[in-house]
Amino acid sequence: MSTLHKVALSKFRVGPGSLWPSAQAWSKILSRLTRSRRCRHPSLRLSPSRIISLRLRCQTDSKKHSYGHAFRFAAQKRADRLPLIMLQAWLAKENTQNEQNEPLVSPYLHSITPYEWTERFDGLASRGWSAQDVDHWIWILSGEDGDTRVQRLVSTESPNPLFLVNILSRCDERFRNASSPLSIMAYTSKHYFNSPNPINVYQFLLLLRRLVHHTMRLCPRSIVTVARFTVDYVRSLSPDSHTNYYHLQCRVFNTALLLFKRPAVIQPMINMQFNWRAQKTLLVMSDNLDTPLIINKFSYESVMEVMLGMKKSKTEKAVAMRYAKSWPPYRQDFDGLDAKRTAEDDYSRTVKAGQLMKEAGYPEDHYDRALGALGGKGANSPTIQTRSLVPQAWKGNSEDRNLHVHWAMLVRATRNPQEAWKIFMDFAAETDKAPNGQVYAEMFIKLHSRPLHPNSKSLLPGDAKENFPIHDANYSEYELARLSPPTIRELYDQMISYGVKPEGYCLHVLLSNAESLEEGARYLHDAGIDPVSISSIALFKEPSYQALHKIPLLVFKSYIQLLCNLQPDRQGGIRYSSVELYRIRHAIKLSTLRLRLGTSEGHTFRPPWLIICRALARPNICVLNGTRLENDTEALQMSLDIFRIAQKASGIDLDFFFYLCRAVQKAAVSRIHYWSSIRDRGFMDEATKNGPLVPYPETIQDILKESFASFTSQVDNSENNSGSLSAPTFQQYIGPAHLHTYIRTLAFLEDTEAMKALLRWMIKHKAYINEEADRIEYRGHALIAKTLCAFQAFAGPSLSEEEREDMRFQMEASLDNGCSWRWPTLEEVDAYVQSDRSRGSELLQRRILAMSWLRSSVAEESPLGSQETPAAQQMFS
Repeated sequence: MSTLHKVALSKFRVGPGSLWPSAQAWSKILSRLTRSRRCRHPSLRLSPSRIISLRLRCQTDSKKHSYGHAFRFAAQKRADRLPLIMLQAWLAKENTQNEQNEPLVSPYLHSITPYEWTERFDGLASRGWSAQDVDHWIWILSGEDGDTRVQRLVSTESPNPLFLVNILSRCDERFRNASSPLSIMAYTSKHYFNSPNPINVYQFLLLLRRLVHHTMRLCPRSIVTVARFTVDYVRSLSPDSHTNYYHLQCRVFNTALLLFKRPAVIQPMINMQFNWRAQKTLLVMSDNLDTPLIINKFSYESVMEVMLGMKKSKTEKAVAMRYAKSWPPYRQDFDGLDAKRTAEDDYSRTVKAGQLMKEAGYPEDHYDRALGALGGKGANSPTIQTRSLVPQAWKGNSEDRNLHVHWAMLVRATRNPQEAWKIFMDFAAETDKAPNGQVYAEMFIKLHSRPLHPNSKSLLPGDAKENFPIHDANYSEYELARLSPPTIRELYDQMISYGVKPEGYCLHVLLSNAESLEEGARYLHDAGIDPVSISSIALFKEPSYQALHKIPLLVFKSYIQLLCNLQPDRQGGIRYSSVELYRIRHAIKLSTLRLRLGTSEGHTFRPPWLIICRALARPNICVLNGTRLENDTEALQMSLDIFRIAQKASGIDLDFFFYLCRAVQKAAVSRIHYWSSIRDRGFMDEATKNGPLVPYPETIQDILKESFASFTSQVDNSENNSGSLSAPTFQQYIGPAHLHTYIRTLAFLEDTEAMKALLRWMIKHKAYINEEADRIEYRGHALIAKTLCAFQAFAGPSLSEEEREDMRFQMEASLDNGCSWRWPTLEEVDAYVQSDRSRGSELLQRRILAMSWLRSSVAEESPLGSQETPAAQQMFS
């Protein structure tokens, strides 16, 4: 002990009236001061929580070996940090059960003596924890997956240390159940808001980022629940607990507004309305405080970005409809009401948010002008209000690149390639700048976009990527030639000649829209992708995982998109070569190799599988040279294989379900057409008459019904006793389009019982379904009507009188709750059946009626037959 320490200690007296109550306590203090382990909570080079996270990722011995250096580092430390003690106890327990598991870690663990363990647990007791608590934490973390671990965490009433919540909510955790993030929120709110040991602002914001990440992947609607969770925390920050509480409230408020702009992984544009609801929840909370919170510039921008992804409001639609057919799209005054309106009255919500930002004193920069252009207000003239996801914003030393972001968004906010090319050239002349890859990418999108279908009456400019008509009647031939944009090849050659490489978004656009694999390979070479990797993904090659791993994931996804786009469609009796037919199988092979099980990419990245499923569901896709029946049956089998792979690897969502249903319907329609043709020729036998419309119908029924049950299973919100964090009802929200497709698929599978169960489910949850229908406006209610017509057409003949009256009663009861559902008339059912251009509905209905009549005849001939009158005779007499 140093002389300084001795002098300091000599000033303290042991005994009555001293600072130390007893000689035993004094002895313990001397022991702590004189032993070699001085620092009990050191800052470690690698945090124990991070090492625990790595441990949770180790499902195999090879993984444990890969992270062995981190586990050895943790095993040899002797600090008393809570996560480290738990980790060492966990390692010791596992290595006791299997001595040969990690021989390099075991010696460090065995070097911890029983006396040291006792001393460390005594230290835990002084902080309110025990050895039993450590065992409980190990039990929580030993769950087989993230959902199980969360359920174990919330299964007891006693609070657990906050580091467990942080570990279980980490971004690399793969939850399958939408209730897991909700359970974490409810648990944190219950135990760490307004508690003796509250969660501090830094810890809360870290948790909030992770919750937003999981929410936008699993159930985007739950972002509103995350907003309520944030509101509860902001309100818990009071003058009693924090002297600078207002500053902390503003920090949480603005960070949350920024986080809530994050687009959903699934259908980001459709789900953007929930991002706005979340932001609005925070804004309403701020307005209701005694002192409203300060909104910073980034928060204003995040509100503008969310507004860009939403549908046009009624006012915005009215303004868009009054745009002139010339460029720029100035509005015309058609009546006195129009004349009374000012320019500000016609601003979109995005532009109005930008105006509020400027009024708050924040200067407008290039990025803000880019958002304004998408909102319908360009720098010098109006632009088309364009529904869009936000572009990347550059910060710091790269902020000057936002000039090109503004340029690119001006090109995007046009109606066709001619208008886009004019902006492309005019901006270059005004700024004396050369376009970069982002600007070229937007121009390539315009050149690749298809013309708007003449029957698309409801679409307004900016609602879709399709090109709107060109109004050039007043231009001379010379002017038309001058304003005409270049071809894709000409523009690409120009880009390369200027030294601009196809990178990032530009490469994705070019690659996914290439006209051949050779053209796609050229783009990859020009982008600087490893030549060996490019060669390895060619058709009929056997690429290694290492070669595929050198291709960025989004580039890989674009290449899969290219392979699926190039898969041919059936055209009469044309026979395709093996090279042409192999492309989609090659896409499956590459995806299986790159997104293999056991890798983080395989567990998290599902777009390639979804692209392949969507391609296989195409009406006329050709996967083999054969009859229509053979082709569609093979496409269905391939879809089932992909569905199983995705389900095991990254999980499935409603899009997978929807495309599998389409593949089933397509195969069933082909078979029923085939049977109709051979019946007309007198070749149909009794076995064929009663055979299934698709192969393995029981297997497909089980897959679809299990998937539907998992999507519609109710979210467990029992942990939230207060009810302030009201959560979504279902794991995934099924809309009218999914219900219509599902009931038609069940009809072709001839699963009448499942159709009845589905209709009962719809009637039970009619309020929710009506809400979903309202979200997509008139089309949603039309789809509900079609779903009811499908049930009546295909399940009606099998209903007994009792079932029919029961469903009529339930349908009529729904009218009392404000629902507009009604039982369809025979004329409406017939119109629905006849509207199917493939004639699949008509042939299926004939088959169902014939089988129903046959069963009725057999029942009447049998002395034990049913006395019920078949519903089909009443419905279709």
